[in-house]
Amino acid sequence: MQPARKLDECACGVHSELSCSGCGTPVCRHCSHQEITTNDPRNITIAYYCPACKADPKKNTWGTLYWDSLAALYT
Repeated sequence: MQPARKLDECACGVHSELSCSGCGTPVCRHCSHQEITTNDPRNITIAYYCPACKADPKKNTWGTLYWDSLAALYT
């Protein structure tokens, strides 16, 4: 028998088993920002970021790559 895993609390108080891919703090699905972080369509990986890491290009490189390339299409 395995011991029960302790669920961490997000900043909003919701119990969650997700953690930020940038800093490791607990995040829930409502507070986090989700990014698809793969180029392979057969193996899709989703990363969850807290609001602080979402805006940091050193931790969330996919967010800036996507928006920069999208803006380049329309300028």
